[in-house]
This record gives sequence, C-alpha cells and structure tokens, in this order.
Amino acid sequence: MVQQQPLYLILPSNDSTLAVEIYKTGLTRRKKHLLFFEKFRGELTFSANLSEPSKIKLEVDSTSIACRDKWLSPKRQEQISRYATDVLAPNLHPEIQFQSTSFSRKPIRGFEIEGMLRVRDTNRAVKVNIVINQTKPDILQIDGDATFRLSDFGINRHFSWFGLVRTEDEVLVRLLLWATRQA
Repeated sequence: MVQQQPLYLILPSNDSTLAVEIYKTGLTRRKKHLLFFEKFRGELTFSANLSEPSKIKLEVDSTSIACRDKWLSPKRQEQISRYATDVLAPNLHPEIQFQSTSFSRKPIRGFEIEGMLRVRDTNRAVKVNIVINQTKPDILQIDGDATFRLSDFGINRHFSWFGLVRTEDEVLVRLLLWATRQA
C-alpha cells in the first residue's frame, strides 16, 4: 500500500506574513511600499526528501491588500491600499493564485519551487525560493521570496508628481507562512 504524503493547511495567523515590496524611483528612490495580504488560504503536500512529489497551492483574496508603510500617514496608507486594490480589479478577479509545478532542492538550503502565478487574468511562470522548517510535530514554517515584474501581469507602474515619483517594475514577494498538518 502506498503511503500518502501529509496534507498541510495554510491559513492567516498573527505570525504569518504575505507581503509585496514595491520600490520607488525618482525623488523617493530610497523608499518602498509594503503591501500586506491579510486573507489567504493554501494547501501543501510535502516530502522533505522529495521522494514523492511535493506541491503547494495558494489563493490570496485580492481585496485584502493593506499598505503598512510607517513613513506614510494613515490617510496616505489608505489611499495606497485603495489604489492597489483597484489595480488588482477584485470585482473581476477576486483571487490571486499560485500553483506549483515542481519542487527542487537547492544546493545549500531550501527549495526552489516553480509554478504558475495568476494575477488578474494573466498567468506567468515564476520561481519561489523557500525554506521549510518543522517547528512542532504538526506545524511547518514556510519562509520564502520571489521576484517578478508588474508589467508581466499587465500592471502599469504608478506615476505621480509629473512623473518625478514612480515605482519600479520589479517587485519582491516575501512570505512567512504556517502550515498545519491535517488528520
């Protein structure tokens, strides 16, 4: 009889982070926007030795994005959050989705996950670097990052102040997620 890999459920928690860092250019080039997604869910089947295919699926609520830039006033944070929500068009595309296609062990530490990222109505192949640690018998910590270009998903960079302030095309996604083993 073939033993099934354990299934882990990924849900938001006080310790979870799913954030996008968007760097500024022009007059504010030393600044970045930190946009956090507060609602997401996912599933992970994982074999630490990769003897069986591991896979991860993550669905993110497009409306749950929030700006937490400490260098901005609360009013400006709200404006950025609204703008980011509008860009994601949640009325047409309520979820951002990631589905892995392969896991491979990195030479020193962790894994490289290849998969399809769907933002709005565009699918693109992306690579995610992650480290998975078992923190308790039934809990895994997933720590990772990925970069991609906004333009790959048809998202125009934001311009303001007559083009003197804008954002970079490349963004960094950071994640720290907790996966709980299901019975």
